[in-house]
Amino acid sequence: MISLESLSELLVRELVELRRFCALLEEERKVLSGAHADRLPDISTEKSSLAGTLHQLEARRDALLTHEGFPAGRCGVEAWLASRPNLDVERGRWSELQKLAARARDDNEINGRLIDLLLKQNREALSVLLSGGAESIYGADGQQRSLAVGKRSL
Repeated sequence: MISLESLSELLVRELVELRRFCALLEEERKVLSGAHADRLPDISTEKSSLAGTLHQLEARRDALLTHEGFPAGRCGVEAWLASRPNLDVERGRWSELQKLAARARDDNEINGRLIDLLLKQNREALSVLLSGGAESIYGADGQQRSLAVGKRSL
């Protein structure tokens, strides 16, 4: 039989990792809003790693629940909590986990929209800079053109 402490400890580990994930999403938004784009690759790598860890913890939790005879997922945790009336600490952890998961989902969506907006702005700026008209200040080779028409460069 899997012990009650295993599920309790797992909730603690999930909370720790989810808090880290939420903090990373907040840092990502600050980076996207500021001028530190060089930090984005590191954030992306760390986000991917944390998402993998969270997925593994969730899978472990589901395995523990089904081993105990409960369904997997949210329903299983809620059934597990209902079957043990003295788990106030675990109820609090589960509630916080649900709130943090919703926050992470919302924050990730906001960051995705911000990334889309920044990409659109960059595409538009590049289009203007690389347009082939006579007023273009950059050539197809990326070099700055002289805007003086009819004059030879030395």
